[in-house]
Amino acid sequence: MHRIMIASTTALLTTMGSAFAMQATDLDINGDGFATLGEVRQVLSGFSSSDFLILDKNRDNRLSSVELQAPSTSELIGKYRGSMTIVHGLSEVDQNQDRFVTLAELRSVYPGVLDNEFLIIDINRDNRLSASELYAPRAQAVVTRYEMGGRMLVTAMQVDNSGDFFISFDELVQSYPGISRAEFDIIDANGDNRIASIEYYSSSSQAILDNN
Repeated sequence: MHRIMIASTTALLTTMGSAFAMQATDLDINGDGFATLGEVRQVLSGFSSSDFLILDKNRDNRLSSVELQAPSTSELIGKYRGSMTIVHGLSEVDQNQDRFVTLAELRSVYPGVLDNEFLIIDINRDNRLSASELYAPRAQAVVTRYEMGGRMLVTAMQVDNSGDFFISFDELVQSYPGISRAEFDIIDANGDNRIASIEYYSSSSQAILDNN
């Protein structure tokens, strides 16, 4: 299936490269001043427990702000760049640094986000997004397509028939009948047998889908 770009696109992988400069403290999703292994894995899905122990100097099973901001932390998490589940960390979107994102702040990074799309992301309807809401697959399914610089005729949410905010091989085949399992595996960069929005909208994935 060939898709129509309404505006010229910018390669998502280039955006991801610059976005990886996000602050290590963005891994503290609940804002309690610490990052657990579970929180780290919400952003870096392949993060290993052994690497977590390397960063956890005092062995309290959580990373403090001091541990998160250590030079060794940025160096270590850099090798997980390919397993990131988000493009922009909270600190990049939250302009006033109150740990919440308003619609205006979201639009400053993702121009064109619609009011109803913000409501989809704002689970508790408090008119602001927490890190947990912003990082959720639901939110990423909405905002990641704006990294492409224009709207697409076929979005990840349209391909995701089950509504779980991930795309299975069977779902992808329904929209792209010519896609092969090998091509699916290429798009599925982290090898978890499902395609997240950040994987779907990458430039390499779009090149594959354009041929189907």
